Amino acid sequence: MSNVLAVIPARLGSTRLPRKVLLDKTGKPLIQHVWEGARACDAIDRIVVATDAEEVVNVVKAFGGEAVMTSPECASGTDRVAEAAAKFPEAEIVVNVQGDEPEMSSKPLYALVEGMKGSPNAEMGTIAVPWPAEVPLSEPGCVKVVTDRKGFALYFSRSAIPHYRDAGGDQRYLKHVGLYAYRARFLQKYAQLAQTPLEQAEALEQLRALEHGHRIAVFVTEYRGYEVNTPADYEAFVARRKGKG
Repeated sequence: MSNVLAVIPARLGSTRLPRKVLLDKTGKPLIQHVWEGARACDAIDRIVVATDAEEVVNVVKAFGGEAVMTSPECASGTDRVAEAAAKFPEAEIVVNVQGDEPEMSSKPLYALVEGMKGSPNAEMGTIAVPWPAEVPLSEPGCVKVVTDRKGFALYFSRSAIPHYRDAGGDQRYLKHVGLYAYRARFLQKYAQLAQTPLEQAEALEQLRALEHGHRIAVFVTEYRGYEVNTPADYEAFVARRKGKG
C-alpha cells in the first residue's frame, strides 16, 4: 500500500493576482478551499501546504491544516513541492495540488492516485477531462493535451491540438487539469532537470519532463473546476460559490 502525500504549493508573490491564496471574499481564504478539496479524498494520507510566508503558515494552522516553510528562492511550484516532500521520506507518491484550484474535489484526486497505483511503471501522472463545451478552444489559459494509445502524453499545448484538417467528424479534445502525481524519487530528479525550449515557448513546465524523455500518464476523469489566475477568475469563483448558496 503506497503512502500518499499531497502538497499544496502556496506563495504570496503571484504576479497576475498577488496574495491570491489569502483572498477571502467567500468567507474562507482561497487556500482553505483547496485544502478542503484535498482532504475530501480518502486516498490521500497526509496534506501539507508548502509556502514561503509565515503569514500563510499562520492562516493554514488557524483552519486546522499543516504547513511547512520552503525557500523563497524556489523557481516554480514543482520546486516548492519537491523541497516540502523531502521532509516526509515515508511518502511513496507525492501529489501536487495546485494552490489556485479552489474547486478541487475528491474525484480527480482519487482518479490520479488510483491511476498511479495501477500504473507502477509511471514516474509521473496527471489529469485530463473532456473539453468543456462552454470554453473556446482558442483560450490559451486552458491547456490541451493529446495522448498515445496507452494513455501517455504526447504533447501539451496552449493551442488547439490535434488540428483536424477536415471539418466535421468526431473531433475530440482533452483539457489538461494542473494536478500532478510523482513517484517520490522521480520528483526529486525532475526538480533538478534543466529547463527546455518547448517548456519556455509554451510556459508549460510539464513539457520539461517530455523533452527529457520521461513519460507522463494521463488519467481521464470528470472535473468542472477552474484555476484562479486573475482578478476576473477569482470574481467568477466567488460568484459560483454564492450561486451554490
